[in-house]
Amino acid sequence: MTPNVEHTPDALTVTVWDHCADPPAPADVQRGEGAESGRGLTIVEACADEWGVRHFPYGKAVCFSVVPKANGDEA
Repeated sequence: MTPNVEHTPDALTVTVWDHCADPPAPADVQRGEGAESGRGLTIVEACADEWGVRHFPYGKAVCFSVVPKANGDEA
């Protein structure tokens, strides 16, 4: 995986590329508390203001953005 992080005054955007053509999906919640992987997309869905996937001939890129909150706004 190759990550890229971009910060602007409007948002923090993270993009991760990989060579797998399979679409991303949240991990099965049955994996159990001791599982060491598979929670990434679940965390992204919970924390990101927006996220998406772009498919390419040799893989995909998953992107998410977090918008800074103004003073006084709830997180």
